[in-house]
Amino acid sequence: MSARLAIETLKPAQLDSAARAQWNQLRTTDQIFRSPYFDLRYALVAGEAAPGAEIAVISRGGRVEGFLPFQRRGRLIQPIAAPLTDYHGVLARPEAHIDLRIVMAALGASRFRFSGLAGGQGLDGAAATRIAMVADLSRGVDAYLERRGKDFLKDKRRRARRLAEDHGAVEFEFSAEPGEAMDFILRLKRQQMQRTGQHDIFASPWVQRFLRGLMDRRDADFGMRFATLRAGGRLIAAEAGLLSGDAYHLWFPVYDTEFARYSPGSLATLETLRVAAEKGVSVVDFGPAGETYKRDFADPAAHVFEGDVTHGGLVEAARRTADFALAGSPRLRQALSEAGQRVDRRWDRITACEPRLDGQVTAASRSLTAIAARRPGASIGVGVGLGLGASLVSLLAE
Repeated sequence: MSARLAIETLKPAQLDSAARAQWNQLRTTDQIFRSPYFDLRYALVAGEAAPGAEIAVISRGGRVEGFLPFQRRGRLIQPIAAPLTDYHGVLARPEAHIDLRIVMAALGASRFRFSGLAGGQGLDGAAATRIAMVADLSRGVDAYLERRGKDFLKDKRRRARRLAEDHGAVEFEFSAEPGEAMDFILRLKRQQMQRTGQHDIFASPWVQRFLRGLMDRRDADFGMRFATLRAGGRLIAAEAGLLSGDAYHLWFPVYDTEFARYSPGSLATLETLRVAAEKGVSVVDFGPAGETYKRDFADPAAHVFEGDVTHGGLVEAARRTADFALAGSPRLRQALSEAGQRVDRRWDRITACEPRLDGQVTAASRSLTAIAARRPGASIGVGVGLGLGASLVSLLAE
């Protein structure tokens, strides 16, 4: 381990056949790397669409140790195709010891932000732990349902029966063709973002190009798949997912809230699991834990991490100052840390989707206005202060 790391950056399409073979071999070394987000084809599509998309090829002593797909935003680096990429990080050999700060220095970066870092390569313990939720279909859907318990399936059957009685025949479809599903998903997702004051990631031109690129892939073992649930011919729930080999990731689920009492999203998810198992999928990933429905359908699996790694610059200096100032106030430190993570998530979306400074400033202003509208009074002072502080630090660091 005495040899120094060497880092070369390439556009995804510039990887030669030997590097591509190494990439595919490394995917077999850890369960989390089976995720579609670590499929080279995902990175290739992202490389065509996402501004600043590159791959760091990390070597030691002439031997490739790993790959880091990322995108540049000034001196900030993010996972490639952020904020759409749920899992990310260094695709590396299990025995590799890769210091992310060394990688960042070689990339000329001062900060690396992540929300689902797999493997924990190079972390010093400061990042928050999140738990990936997974449905194991390796022994078939019947074995999976048996583990969920009788009440689980009984509840879904009751809701499906009532939905059919009230609104007509229930129909499910799972296909590589988007049909009307993608328009339905985007419309409801964008409405949700508007209601919650989130930045509209789907308004970004590069995000639109990226999704079109994935939809245009026609590989039998890779690409987007669409699940739809209809009642009486009306589309009431849909979900876009990503397939890579025998791994499937549930990506963008939506349902018409008019039908909420029937849990149409859960009904669609259950049918997706049935069909996926029939097609040879052995693991369905629901993403990091959070929403209650994930615990209904899936079990805890790998740990992933949310946070950042800094290397010099204003961000690291500001963090050291804050750590010193709050050393005697652990509760306040924890509260500010959680608030900072919420602001970071908002800012991540903005900087990822708006690569230009003027677009970032406009989007940040719009986001703060939305916070003010939803949380008037004293709370907005805190929200604006945190938002402006994070924004200014990020801008200066870049």
